[in-house]
Amino acid sequence: MVLVKLRKDILRGLLLQVGGARIVFDSKPLGTDCIQLISHAHLDHIESLAQKNVFMSVETASILSSMGRRGYWKTLRRREKVILRNDVEISNEPSGHVLGSSQFIVDVNGDRIVYTGDLNTYENLIHGFAEPIPTDILIIESTYGSPVYKFPVREKIYADIVKWIMDVLREGSIPAFKVYSLGKSQEVISLVNVFLDVPVVAGLSVSRISRKYREHGVRLGYIPVNTREGLEVVKSGEFVYVSSSRDRLPIDRRIKWAVASGWAVRFRYPNYDKAFPLSGHSDYYGLIDYIEHSNPKKIYTVYGYAEEFARNLKRRGFDAEPIIRINK
Repeated sequence: MVLVKLRKDILRGLLLQVGGARIVFDSKPLGTDCIQLISHAHLDHIESLAQKNVFMSVETASILSSMGRRGYWKTLRRREKVILRNDVEISNEPSGHVLGSSQFIVDVNGDRIVYTGDLNTYENLIHGFAEPIPTDILIIESTYGSPVYKFPVREKIYADIVKWIMDVLREGSIPAFKVYSLGKSQEVISLVNVFLDVPVVAGLSVSRISRKYREHGVRLGYIPVNTREGLEVVKSGEFVYVSSSRDRLPIDRRIKWAVASGWAVRFRYPNYDKAFPLSGHSDYYGLIDYIEHSNPKKIYTVYGYAEEFARNLKRRGFDAEPIIRINK
């Protein structure tokens, strides 16, 4: 019934052909008749937004606009259903990854296909977790689709981050985080807001995205570094700095840099003072739990450890295969 293709000549391009409709997920549309679904606003999931049949969440569109991206977009509210051609219906649910991130649901003739996008099954301070969606066919990301990736419980990671910040401040240095401007930055800002009485100064791109979080109801306390107030706080010498790059600051104190990434479970970051295994993705065991609850008849694994993940799923009795080939 369904033909799913991965096109290596298109950036991470998934082409779904079903019910006469041609749908691409997080990649450039393949012709004017193609429907393009964008799961979230991280730029590695966006190739082109130039065509008119582009669907995304309201929040994703807002974030992309703040980045200067333009297009003829159609926005989907949560649980809103849109009928395409030949009774193909699309809708979306939160994926738990970043603000506005979506799982896409494609229903046709009583069959259901779910594309998870980047997926997080663990609740954090600012994003709810992704609920498993019962489906016939599941296309699931495999970024951490290897058993070596088991993350500590989030509360433990939060406690470690707070302790490190307090220790760095106590010694007279400045704790700084180099993290994604979308998603991870806002989680770190919120963590400091909730557990510490210390101001957060945010880099330019982090401030721009954080404004969108505020507009969509997420409470964040931060001061943009390029404002007079931000510079005054920097000169005061006691603050937490959150940025997407290792900026130089007009201060004589030592800056200690930390990184927050799921890869820290396995890899070292020798150029950083500290690395925390904080991720916006599910680990291997969160992905397994999601699959067991969605109970698909067929699974396609994409990105990351797609091959290894598919092999492990087969051992568990699932009909799974990786999408890694060039299909012409």
